[in-house]
Amino acid sequence: MSAFVELVEKRRSIYALGTDSEYSKKDIENRIREVVQQVPTAFNSQTTRVVVLLDEANTKFWDHIYDVQKDVLEGGMQEWMSGVVTGAKNGIGTVLFFEDLDAVEKMPAQGARQEAYKQNNNANAQYAVWLALAEMNLGASLQHFNVGYEKGFDKGTKEMFNLPDSYEMLAQMPFGSIEQEAGEKEHIDTDIQVKVFNK
Repeated sequence: MSAFVELVEKRRSIYALGTDSEYSKKDIENRIREVVQQVPTAFNSQTTRVVVLLDEANTKFWDHIYDVQKDVLEGGMQEWMSGVVTGAKNGIGTVLFFEDLDAVEKMPAQGARQEAYKQNNNANAQYAVWLALAEMNLGASLQHFNVGYEKGFDKGTKEMFNLPDSYEMLAQMPFGSIEQEAGEKEHIDTDIQVKVFNK
């Protein structure tokens, strides 16, 4: 098995996070910067913007998420969200993933194609950062709280950190030391996922 495949297998959704890491926060920040800069984007448009929250900023963000979501979610989802928020606040930090819509508008594509390119650009960054964190023996998960640019759901986050109005938040990735390993993961047959034709 190659080192890359081992890394892909190592990357799992981790919710119980801590602050015990052999890497400094500056090391983590620098690794995220290096990786994001190399992520491929449609037309080399480089539309993705990443915000790294540490310490007080991380706590403040997740307190905000909880305050907004606690009256929206019901039953089991409320309990699940509380667990995610607690884990995120106990971790080292959170990576926020945005698309700069001003940059998106400059791509030579419109409508559904532009939307697809935007989503693909951001997804590439999300996965690359997640793999980088896994390589540093850090756990993470991908969350989608308060997303909804047109309805202003991410407005509070942008105001909190003085981010441009053109930023659309697409995801959040809390990360930290792995305090509880992920469970077994079931896989469907690869022949269902991958089709190969040679004529």
